[in-house]
Amino acid sequence: MLLRLIRLGVLQPELLHQTYMGLAEAQRDGDLPILLLVQSQPHLSLGAAQSGSAELDPIACANQQIPVLQRPLGGGLVWVDEGQLNYFFIFPRSSGIRQAPELFTRISPWVVALHDHFGLPVEARNGHDFWCQGYKVGGTGAASIGNSLVLGGSFMLRTQWDVFIRCVRAPSEGFRQWLAEALEESLRSWSDLRGGQELATDDVVAACPSTLERCGFLLQDGQGTISPAEQNAIANAELESPDWESVSRRRVSGGIKLKAGSFLTEKCWPDGQCLRVWTENNRFRKVFCSTWSATPGHSCDGMQPDSAEFHVFLQTLTGVAASVWSQRFAETAVWRD
Repeated sequence: MLLRLIRLGVLQPELLHQTYMGLAEAQRDGDLPILLLVQSQPHLSLGAAQSGSAELDPIACANQQIPVLQRPLGGGLVWVDEGQLNYFFIFPRSSGIRQAPELFTRISPWVVALHDHFGLPVEARNGHDFWCQGYKVGGTGAASIGNSLVLGGSFMLRTQWDVFIRCVRAPSEGFRQWLAEALEESLRSWSDLRGGQELATDDVVAACPSTLERCGFLLQDGQGTISPAEQNAIANAELESPDWESVSRRRVSGGIKLKAGSFLTEKCWPDGQCLRVWTENNRFRKVFCSTWSATPGHSCDGMQPDSAEFHVFLQTLTGVAASVWSQRFAETAVWRD
């Protein structure tokens, strides 16, 4: 398949999103599919169906002076900075690929090959994520824009989560501390996986043509510049403004998705009791309850929610209130999207 590769530098956050939007809007049937490689200055990017008021702390975002943008692509809240090389595949409908799962299947061998080129054994999972050595190393989001299907993701060459952790809406400081711990245990950058050895972005970009060709993409010579019509479409692309006013539900009720099958949530009740739950692979990864002492005997870590072991644990710890706490666990814990 012939492919047009466009490489840009580090863009302002809004221009990053306007660029792939404009390229998609300008694309016509018969045009070559595009791979856009680009970096961005730091910002928070909300998924198409997310609300800023539900997902973020607006005061923290303002204090950190971090732009918050509403992207047209699906998926959850993501942190973007210069340590990531973002990629956007833009396929016209005439290419025959019209659904996001199809496009992910088509491009994932290249993402795997590029990681492998630098010694990172990556596998595609769940139709939208990439994992390496038990850690998530990337995710994707997609949307139809104009006459095109767009799928975007990033290579996390190096990244810092401090600002992201401070800006996420958190019901408590304990939740925020667990979020920092969970991100540290769940996600890895290329630098992390290479023992702190960093790669120059230009070196990664230089490896793209050969790995693309190995995966069946042939690059069209002389097609790496943006045409006047595309420049005009980029200039006219308009992003939706984040919703900071309405009372909206979070993408994950009471918390945040960490990776596939793993969630961090917290809920409090009028009697003053609070429950914080970190779930992973259909087991309790970590649990805090404001009324229980934090001792090994009071831990249900590693238990499955529907197991006899967990029900015995609740009965032993809470006695006649076991049914109440069983319901509270059911209201708080999230196990799947």
